[in-house]
Amino acid sequence: MSIPIYIIATCIVLFIFIVTVTLYFQAYKRHINQALHGNSRTRSPMVPPYKITVILSIVLLLISVLISYFAGYTNAYKAYEEDTWILAPSDIQTFHAEIQGIEENRITIKGNSFNDETNQTLMEYEIFDEQVSIYKQDQIISLSDLSKGDLILITLLTNRSGTDVFKIQLLEDK
Repeated sequence: MSIPIYIIATCIVLFIFIVTVTLYFQAYKRHINQALHGNSRTRSPMVPPYKITVILSIVLLLISVLISYFAGYTNAYKAYEEDTWILAPSDIQTFHAEIQGIEENRITIKGNSFNDETNQTLMEYEIFDEQVSIYKQDQIISLSDLSKGDLILITLLTNRSGTDVFKIQLLEDK
C-alpha cells in the first residue's frame, strides 16, 4: 500500500517550515551575538524570530488547507468515477413492450401485461442509432425499420446520469 501524495506533501511542507524557522533562529542568534560583541559594522535590523514563526505558521496553515482541499477533491472525484461504472443487478431492466408510435428519434411504447406494474405504463424514449443497438434476430437494424404495433424486448440501463435505452430487440410474430 503506497502512502497518499497529500501526506507526503504535508510532510515536505512541515519539513520546510522547521528548517526555515531553525535557520532563521540561527541567523538571528548570530546577528544578536555580533551586535552584543560590539561589532562596529552597521547592520540592518532583523525581524524577531517570534514574528517570523507566526508568519510562517500562517503560511503553513494556508498551504495545509490548500493541500487538504485538493486532496479531498481528488479522492472524492476518483471515488465518484470508480462508482459510476459499477452496476447493481437492479440497474439493468428488460421487459416486453408494444410500439405505440415512432417519431424521428423518439419511440413511444406500452409495456405488456405480464411485466411488473412499473413497466406496464406508456413510456417515451429518445433513441439514437449510435448509442442504442436495435436487433432483429442477430441482425442490426435501424429505428426506421420498426413500426407501430411491433412487439419488442427493451433493455434499460440505469446509472447516475439517468435511465437510458441500451438495447431493443424486435420479437418475431408467431
